[in-house]
Amino acid sequence: MSDTTPNNSGSNPEKKSEYDKNTSDKFEFLSAFIDNEIKSAEENETIKKRIESEPDIHNRYTFEKLSKNCIRSRIKRIETPLYIYKNIGLGIEEIIKNTSAHKINNFDSSITTNKNPNLSHPNFTNPNYTNQFQNEKTNLKRYLIYGGYALIALVIMSFAISYYLRSNSELQDNPSFAENDIVSVSRSIFSKVESGQVKTQFNSNNAKELEDSMNKYVDFKVFVPDVKDAELIGGVCNEINGEKLAHFIHKKGNIIIYTLQANLKDVMNHDRIIMCKDFKDNITSGKNWFPCNKDKNNTAVIWFKDNVVCSSVAHMDSNDISSILTNYK
Repeated sequence: MSDTTPNNSGSNPEKKSEYDKNTSDKFEFLSAFIDNEIKSAEENETIKKRIESEPDIHNRYTFEKLSKNCIRSRIKRIETPLYIYKNIGLGIEEIIKNTSAHKINNFDSSITTNKNPNLSHPNFTNPNYTNQFQNEKTNLKRYLIYGGYALIALVIMSFAISYYLRSNSELQDNPSFAENDIVSVSRSIFSKVESGQVKTQFNSNNAKELEDSMNKYVDFKVFVPDVKDAELIGGVCNEINGEKLAHFIHKKGNIIIYTLQANLKDVMNHDRIIMCKDFKDNITSGKNWFPCNKDKNNTAVIWFKDNVVCSSVAHMDSNDISSILTNYK
């Protein structure tokens, strides 16, 4: 390529370079040079010589390069937000899903309308295509069948569990049934009394004295059975889940008979200390001293008198608990 200046109009011009054909091309090549878009080493060398030898090109080169550098320095690069990538991915998945469903529908339609799909449907000329969508159709039917079986099993299981919960009251007496269930609470405290974790706050073998002491701490009138066949040890008051409770202990020989006592109206009408519906129905009907299902370690008996309801727990038969606590002096 010649490096002659194009302004020598008075003489026969030499062959012009590619950059001298027109002004716009010259400056386009200059922009490409600044952006490192020209791969040819020969062309790069030619442009460098023109920049060094021609003031006009040099000035334009300098101005454009400075302008681009200034713009680049002022533009803040921002990473594409993660949610955009996520939305694009979800969109692609949706398109694939819709396309697959459409192809399967077309496949089913072709089978029902064409006895010989090879003659009318161009896609069936490829056996792999036919096998692929036949497999997809088979898998879809299989999933639907499995889903139906699973749904039927869940329905049957839900009915079985519901029936079991209604018919088996042992679940209602189990400590795991509810942390604030009166039977659960009484059995839990009975275990702590046995292990020595719960100590008596008022030590007295006089029922009237113990009642008077405990009445100061609760919002109901305490009733302590004064019985012949067991010794009164003492009692303690506390509050569980916002409900004030009285606890007292009798002993028959080495056997502890522990009783939790609460306000009858509160237990019947509120849920701070709860009682299962069957027990409430018994109390409403006037049935008293009825046993709970026997735990592997102890027996609990529910009873009520005047304004209080109690759960008495011991390692003995429910009839023995009732007999001891009702044989008053």
